[in-house]
Amino acid sequence: MRENAKSICLATWNLNNRVGKITFRPEAANAAIALGADVLVFTEYFPQHHHQQFRQVLKDAGWSWQEFSPEPEEKANRTLIVSRLPMEIDYLPRPSFDQQFPANIVAARLIEHGLLVLGVRVPYYEPSSALLSDSWKWLEETAGTVRNTPAVILGDLNVRPSGSPKASSESFHRILGNGWKRAQPAEGSSFPTKDGKGTEIDHVLATEHCRIHSARYVTTVGKFVLACGPSALSDHAALVAHIEVC
Repeated sequence: MRENAKSICLATWNLNNRVGKITFRPEAANAAIALGADVLVFTEYFPQHHHQQFRQVLKDAGWSWQEFSPEPEEKANRTLIVSRLPMEIDYLPRPSFDQQFPANIVAARLIEHGLLVLGVRVPYYEPSSALLSDSWKWLEETAGTVRNTPAVILGDLNVRPSGSPKASSESFHRILGNGWKRAQPAEGSSFPTKDGKGTEIDHVLATEHCRIHSARYVTTVGKFVLACGPSALSDHAALVAHIEVC
């Protein structure tokens, strides 16, 4: 490890905007601020006319560096990365097999730490869809390309650590077997279910050039309910992890 290496706090939160089918909650910006993370990755983000207001609230609070996934030619959810550490866009090659997946991908690099941050949501394709296979093929190939550098992949991957869909799970575990590790909260889940068990479909993955200190799911922070309950801002908890760059 580097001498005097500083821990970086990362958080990913699916806002459940569903391309505008769910009413956007602007107060989610202040809820995210309350998490206290250095870098925030918002997935399933579709704020419509609240976009500039949402980003300005974050900017005014110190998350001045912001990168947004490219606008597609069709209606699609997006991904937004904001940081209070200096950050610049990273132009990783993007997939081109459809309009949905690229709109859910944004990559940036923390300048001081040399850390690649890949924010991503794998769209909810049909389990047998070729688009799902293509998405995971791209993600697996990209993970292999950057595995020898400090890098993290975080967001809603729509796959559990074990279980279906089979093709997604197989790719997920190949990534973990090829120089990556997963932040593992001791308890809770990222996507609460009615039976109380929940599932883990939001993830923080890091290469061996990073050390994961801790991780936790957050359903409430301050006065805000992020997930669970009628007043919840989303149907996903936030996943917060602390890492160090080797």
